[in-house]
Amino acid sequence: MPIYLEFNESTSQFFETTRNSADDAILLAIDGSQKKLLMTVPSGKTMIARRAAERQARGITKSGFLCNDGGRYGRDHELEVLGEGGQLPDRLRESPREVY
Repeated sequence: MPIYLEFNESTSQFFETTRNSADDAILLAIDGSQKKLLMTVPSGKTMIARRAAERQARGITKSGFLCNDGGRYGRDHELEVLGEGGQLPDRLRESPREVY
């Protein structure tokens, strides 16, 4: 059974949660059977929040996440980011100048 973590933007930390889906929060599912971390980013999130959550998730792949039961989960897992939230805006994808 996966462990679900929710990202708190005010503290820039993940915390353990019981919900497995949310429309307004960045969620991280730790799937021990496939050795994957699945981070879901909703479309309303900013790029700053997405990058902060991604940094925290990459830290979890290195050292794991200490859960309430005392176990450390997520170490040596592969991170996969799902969702379109926090992408670079289209106006910033193209240079306003011509490249020489």
